[in-house]
Amino acid sequence: MSPVQIGEAVTLKDPPAVPAGSTFLVRSGRRADVGVALGGAVAGLLLFLLARDALIDDAYITLDYARSLALDGDWALEPGHLANTATSPLNVLLLALVTVVTRTPFVAVAGVLAGSLAVLGLAVSNICARLGWRRWPALLALLIVVANPLLAATVGMETYLAVALIACLGWAAIAGRPGMAGLVIGLLVLTRPDLLMFGLASVAVPSLARRPHVLAGSAVGVALPWFAISWWGLGSALPDTVLLKVGDHWGPWTFVNGLQLYFGVYPTAVVLSVVPAVCGAVAAAVWVVRWLARFAVGGAALAIVWGAGAGLHALLFVVLGTAPYHWYYGPSIGSLTLLGVLSLGAAPTVMRMIGLLAGAVWLVVTVAFLVQRPWSTAPITTNWATAQQYREAARLVPEGVVVRSPGEIGTLAYYCDCTVVDGFSDRALISPLIQQRIDRSGWLGRRLLEMNYARLRIGPPVEPALQFVAAPDGAGVTISTPWRPSAVLRVEPVTPDPA
Repeated sequence: MSPVQIGEAVTLKDPPAVPAGSTFLVRSGRRADVGVALGGAVAGLLLFLLARDALIDDAYITLDYARSLALDGDWALEPGHLANTATSPLNVLLLALVTVVTRTPFVAVAGVLAGSLAVLGLAVSNICARLGWRRWPALLALLIVVANPLLAATVGMETYLAVALIACLGWAAIAGRPGMAGLVIGLLVLTRPDLLMFGLASVAVPSLARRPHVLAGSAVGVALPWFAISWWGLGSALPDTVLLKVGDHWGPWTFVNGLQLYFGVYPTAVVLSVVPAVCGAVAAAVWVVRWLARFAVGGAALAIVWGAGAGLHALLFVVLGTAPYHWYYGPSIGSLTLLGVLSLGAAPTVMRMIGLLAGAVWLVVTVAFLVQRPWSTAPITTNWATAQQYREAARLVPEGVVVRSPGEIGTLAYYCDCTVVDGFSDRALISPLIQQRIDRSGWLGRRLLEMNYARLRIGPPVEPALQFVAAPDGAGVTISTPWRPSAVLRVEPVTPDPA
């Protein structure tokens, strides 16, 4: 077998010859692709049914934006109050599109989740087809990603959508299609700006790097219109959450050691989430070694896009110095999991069978963990209350009143017939932070921030009449999660600031 370029569509074994005029194998392959895609859609619907009562607060922020856009035509967390704190424009747009039809954001969550996992299944199945591998690793990889507890704890957010697009980028690299790869990179950036790191990794794939103008042009063509609209109409090209999250530490805990923090509270969920990703990191190293030894390994492109991409993505959060929000780990864990399981397709027969059996056992154990646990909260959460507890607290506020959030706003805003305000819904409240970041930045950072906010116009803040207050005891709604000790959430009048 002669050496080949990374990213070429090759097979490690010659596939059976197709008799002249016969389309049996082609049709069989297409049926397999459709089967894996349908499996992803069904798995997504089952996951939604399991998680629907335990969406985290940031998922509800996304739902707030989607509902406001679909039903009121506002890009806002609270209708009538323009904001730009939705980190994933693409996820909001997809959810809003479905909500326009269904009038129910929760149905939209189920639809977008099922669609994302169908795309993920189709992508990994096609990758196996192009590399001459059987489809079993594709199906197993899909299901292990679906059942990953950390990823399952982000239902309603953009994580599964991101992993699906990362899988599509891997397919484009294997297929040697820079135009399609650029389109996917543009969608990744619209899903989350930090996902650009996977696009940067893909530039190292020779089959894509041969036509960099096509790769970059299609990516810019997809992503630029939204950022132009956001800059002109919303007052900033990038969402304000970039300012709210960058440099946000939880004491000694950062993105670097955050999984250790979560392990102390959710040990089983963390182990079941991380181990498949560690296997993917090992697989990436094996692919690189095989390529350096000049074996014909077309699948090494996956090690670049998914493996190096995951490393660059994690490195970005280390450099930004962010707090360890668990969904920040999702894209890297998802892509490495895909790489680890899918690489079994290239393994020798005995090793492949052992790997598939071990993966199947791991999947059964993970699914059993998810099914048997109580779903009042997600498998990993940093929220102070359950969704049901916040729903009860929302009933404490009279209709039409403006109330200050207790620090978490998404769920309360979704269920309250009032207006909940904080920095995520009322831009005037973060205006001082914006100016502070501009003043403290160096010359280049200051110029970039000034350009980003050149069209920002902020009115006076919305004045709340009431406020949510968390107290150790007393009247109100009792709140608690595995992350936070028990407290009571109640509503009190806002105390006027002293003159």
